[in-house]
Amino acid sequence: MLAEVYAIRSVFQYREVFSCAETAAPGLCFWMTSLPVRAVYVSLALVFAAALKPSLWRAALSGAAASAVRPQAALLHFAGLALLFAPLWRVPFAELEAQFLLVAPVFLLGAFCTALGALLWLMPLRAWRQGLFASGLFLPATLAAFFALPDIVDATGFLWGDNHLLTRLTFTAVGHVLSVFHADVRSLPEDRIFALNDFAVRVGDPCSGIEGLALITLFMSGYALLSIGSLRLKPYWLLLFPAALLLSWLFNVLRISVLVWLGAFVSPELAVEGFHSYAGWLVFSLLAIAILIAAHNMALFQKTAAAKAPGAASSLAADPLFARIVPFILFMISGTLTPLFWEVPSDGYPLRAALMLLGLTLFWPALKVFNWRAGPLDWLAGAAVAVLWLWTAPESGGSSTAAAPDLFWIACRLLGTVLLVPVIEELFFRAYVLERIADAPGAPAWRRLAGLAVSSLLFAALHDRWLAGAGAGIIFGLLYLRTRRPGGAVQAHMLANALIATAAIAAMDFGLL
Repeated sequence: MLAEVYAIRSVFQYREVFSCAETAAPGLCFWMTSLPVRAVYVSLALVFAAALKPSLWRAALSGAAASAVRPQAALLHFAGLALLFAPLWRVPFAELEAQFLLVAPVFLLGAFCTALGALLWLMPLRAWRQGLFASGLFLPATLAAFFALPDIVDATGFLWGDNHLLTRLTFTAVGHVLSVFHADVRSLPEDRIFALNDFAVRVGDPCSGIEGLALITLFMSGYALLSIGSLRLKPYWLLLFPAALLLSWLFNVLRISVLVWLGAFVSPELAVEGFHSYAGWLVFSLLAIAILIAAHNMALFQKTAAAKAPGAASSLAADPLFARIVPFILFMISGTLTPLFWEVPSDGYPLRAALMLLGLTLFWPALKVFNWRAGPLDWLAGAAVAVLWLWTAPESGGSSTAAAPDLFWIACRLLGTVLLVPVIEELFFRAYVLERIADAPGAPAWRRLAGLAVSSLLFAALHDRWLAGAGAGIIFGLLYLRTRRPGGAVQAHMLANALIATAAIAAMDFGLL
């Protein structure tokens, strides 16, 4: 499908001799040119729905297995593709604008046949109906929203387009917050600039909070797909979602206000290089945890009678799903905190170690039931990862701190690197991401390969040395797939980090860690 979309767009989209604006029906023309990307959006939504909630499709796929070969649907699909390109055999691009209304029906019929043939080629209509409506109208409505995504963006463009409504609203709110604490703050509304002492900030369009709203929307959509069987969707979308959007915007207003204060009274470098870059991710992470706790523990958002009562913290601490995810979120939050308070972020590693330890301690009731056993093969693989990491290290990694670290810093670094980080990363990347995609042990091999690839790429993205990180992720992933227990991958990761830490201390080169 991606190859076909690329072929269509390369032929129709990038020709200087054709412009939709010059046709007799520019609106229809622009809508038709968006069909390939709409197909990509809908396909991605289907892929994620099938991967995150396999139970939606098991019944449909079992019904479709008996008629796996559907030559009529394949013929319809390729006939539609032929119709898409057919007008170009008779009408040159230079004349396409003038004759657009004549050829548009052919293009539309070709697009319809191409899409319908592809869907029926994958599964018969009965299976599609069973899979799409297995959970009511949620999945069809989601696919329709993804199909209409370009229209939704255009319709809501007034929020961040030429009028900058959201940006102006954010600027006004920040002005009110600053005026409460600092009567001497100066502002230039036309340029959306605040000045306090010798420090000035311009509230540009990216500062409007729209990125936070988009991240919250994506996060809550993903959680809804994961919890589609147990989540009460109406209160989730009608109550929790608007509340989360409002909090995201309010936190963004507070973030900009604190940025101005930090630059004016503490340190312009800390405000610009640290707070400005990381505070947004910190706010998003904290809000994501709050959403998880509210949606998972409040009876208002849960279908089952097992929904947690307010204050039942022990049930949350014993939840194996949260034990895989939340310590990793705290780990990532710790990485956004240190640049806020230290000009050399690595100096704040003791804070990172404390937050990691807190995350694992909170979920000890769930962690103690995991199988942590390992064997010689796991230890051998860990040693191989250490060799790989040291072998591919730059010739002079340099120290990660400006001066020689003290013993307390070294102790915290070793605690985090050798003991805490391996548990947190393996629980998230292998026991959650890999396990979620690979599904049950008897699932098709392609799911295990996909889970191994995705988890390894995400693991690599967390490390500066991408290739070595990806190789280590693959090794740890294979160890996990061998037993479907986190113990082997965790102990291999611990041993690898311990050997690397030993080499780093011996060379006094903490850039290796």
